[in-house]
Formats: sequence, C-alpha cells, structure tokens
Amino acid sequence: MASKTGIIIGVVVLVIIIAAVAAYLASQRPASSAYVSATTTTTQSTATTTTTSPQSTATATTSTTTQAVQTVTIGALLPLTGALQFMGTSGQCAIQLAVHDANQMFASKGIQFQLVAQDSACDPNTALQKLQTLYSQGIRFVVGLTCSSELSAVKSFAEQNHILITSISTSPLLAIPKPYLFRLPPTDNAQAKVLAALYHFLGIKRVVIVYRSDAWGQGLTSAIINATKAYGITVVGAFGYDPSPSAMPAAEQAAVQKASQALGTPGPDAAFEIVSFDQDGAAVVQAAMNDPVLSKVRWFGTDSNVYGTAIMQAGGQALAAAKFMGAVASPNPNDPHYIQFAQEFKQFCGHAPTGYDPYYYDTAMIVMEAIAQTGSTDPTVINSVLEQWGKNGTYVGATGPVYFDQYHDRMYASYLIVGVAIVNGTPTWINAGFYNGTTGQITVFPQGQPLFSS
Repeated sequence: MASKTGIIIGVVVLVIIIAAVAAYLASQRPASSAYVSATTTTTQSTATTTTTSPQSTATATTSTTTQAVQTVTIGALLPLTGALQFMGTSGQCAIQLAVHDANQMFASKGIQFQLVAQDSACDPNTALQKLQTLYSQGIRFVVGLTCSSELSAVKSFAEQNHILITSISTSPLLAIPKPYLFRLPPTDNAQAKVLAALYHFLGIKRVVIVYRSDAWGQGLTSAIINATKAYGITVVGAFGYDPSPSAMPAAEQAAVQKASQALGTPGPDAAFEIVSFDQDGAAVVQAAMNDPVLSKVRWFGTDSNVYGTAIMQAGGQALAAAKFMGAVASPNPNDPHYIQFAQEFKQFCGHAPTGYDPYYYDTAMIVMEAIAQTGSTDPTVINSVLEQWGKNGTYVGATGPVYFDQYHDRMYASYLIVGVAIVNGTPTWINAGFYNGTTGQITVFPQGQPLFSS
C-alpha cells in the first residue's frame, strides 16, 4: 500500500502535467482579432458541403474574405425647380444612372460611390449656398451645374477650396481659365455657328433676338451676332429682359414689342430668335404669338428651351405654325456608346433621353472613372488627370470622346436640330435634323422635312 506522501507527490505531478497540456493546447488555438478601418468593411463567406452518401455525415468548409470598401460621395447641383426643371429632373436620373453603372464597373477596385443631390433652381445665390453646404459635409466633387450664372457665382469658392466641378454650363463668357472647373458640353460659340448655318440653310437674311439678360443669354446672343456675319445675315436688333420670376411676364412682353418694332415687316427672309429657358420662354411665346409681325415669321430656339414643357403648353400650336426649331449639343445618334447609354437610360429612367441627359451622365462618370483608375480622391490629382485625358481624348462616354481646350471646355461639337410638328393632331417635339460639327453639314431627317420647307 503506497504511503500518503507518495500519493500527494503523485497528485501534484499529475496537476502539473494537466496544466502543461492545457497551456500547450491554448497556444495552438488561433487568437481572435478585430479589423479596424476608416472605411466600410464587407465580409464574404462561402460554404461548401460534400455528401458521399445518404448515410454519411456532411463536411462543411467555410472561407471568409474581408475587403475594405472606400465610399466616395459625389455632390450634384441641379435645377429641380424653376425655369429649367425639365432639364434638371431628367439630368438627375442620368447622374443616378452613372453612379449605378460606376458601382458595377469599379466594384473590384474596392470603391463605392454615392450621390447627394441638391436643388439649385438655377439661382446663383442658392447654388453658392448649396455648394458651401456640400463642402462643409466633406464633399469635394460636384457635378451637373446647369446655368452659367450658377457657375459664375460658385467659381471663386470652388477654386479657392479645390472643389472639382464638372458642369453643363455653356456660356462663352466663361471661356476663361477655370482651375477645377470642366464643362462637358461645348460652349455656345458652337451653338451660335449651328444657328447661323440653319438660318443660311433656310434663306434667312434678317433676324431679331429676344434674350434673357443673364450670363448665358448675353453670351449666346453675342455669339449669334458674330456667327451670322459669316453668312451676310443681319441681326436687326437684340432685346434683353429681366429673367427673374417677379418680372414675368411684363419684362418678356416689353422685349417682344421692341423686337417687333425693330423687325418692321414680316417676310420669308425674316426670323425671330428666342434665347430663353423654358418658363420665361413660355412668356415670350405668349407675347409673340399674337404679334402682327412676329407671328408671321420663322421662329428659332436654343438648347435651353427645346424639349421644354412650359413653352409647349404655352403655345404649341403657335410653335408648330412658326416651324420652330432649335439646336442642342448631341453625340452622333449612331455612336455605339450613345446607343448603349440611350437603351440603359430608357430602362433606368422610364423614358428616352433628351437634350443634355448624356452630358449629365458624363459629368459624373468621367470623375468617377478618374477616381477609380487612380485610386485618389484628391481633387488636385483628379484635376490633373482630367486635363491630361482632355488632351488625348482618353475618356469615351455617352457623348463620345471628350477633348478639352485650354479653358477646360469641350471641343468638337455636333448638334441635334429639334423642332415642333403636329403629330396625330398634337404639337410634338421631333428630331428634325443633325449638324455635323466636323464637316459643318446639316442632314435633314425624314420627319423633319416639313420644317425645312419654305
């Protein structure tokens, strides 16, 4: 029989052995850890189960991958109310489509984009306030600014604070050095050339202009006056009006009356050019449709009133009777990039793209692609990237290859000629023709032929 001392010694030894084994096993167990990052993390788990027979036990293998996802917020300032609401609401959907596409295209790069859209109402003071709000939220990329008066108002703040802006603005008055500001459509110098070519094509010799007196209207009107000189066309008068809603419709009516007096007599060689947005354009049309002179000549519009809803409601029959036509910058409708965009846009937004929708899309996509390709969210870096891309035409989007001049303005412009015709008894916007910016030639579409007849 063992002694008590031996038993005690044996127990102590056994306890020591058990403790050593436990310590060893603990050292082999993987330690738990927490992944901490300033960015959002996503965890993907996959499980595979293999069964050899109905009676066998299943074995499962699970692999877990953790990938950091960087979220980049893009701001948008759009006229969701006001004189260009019809453009802003459709443009917002185009930008949302761009964000949707970018998140699919660049998911493998670990970047997720999100959009914060604000209503600027094409009001300069509102646009500046909204830009300052976006800046205070840490947003350094803003897209879509539509009105040139807005861009003029935010220009200094954006440059001083390195906020990169891609815009729809077109005024020639902003064809100046613009660090951190890029414009995706061409300037209105190009639109003026299209309108002058259209006048010439139709045998117009005398033109009177009524225009909204802001940065955009003044710039385009000046460009039209210069462009018509090449064809020997005379602008017999240009009359501005206060575009503020409080001045409507008296301001438009006064300008129309002056234009009528300046033109003097109607005739097949005379034309009335309306340089307006949608809602103020409606007031111009209502004043002109009963004028004894202007109601008897051809009418022309601009990129900011074609496809308009208010102007059509105000005088669709008068627009059709005057064979109203205007021009809007447009990619080649046969370009595969545009065709793909148009198909996706219709499915995503519920209607076909019009006007500047593809340009709104590109204001967002070109920035997101530059961020994804470089991995940088520094506006200074992206500014340099866009400058280089603009020299080489590297970015090819819904509007085709994008080339920028020294002022960050789009080069090489073609335009869709849009008019009003009676379709099934109803005044309707139609695509009447196409102006090739490279050749300067006008192609008349079959449905537009009645608008081009005398």
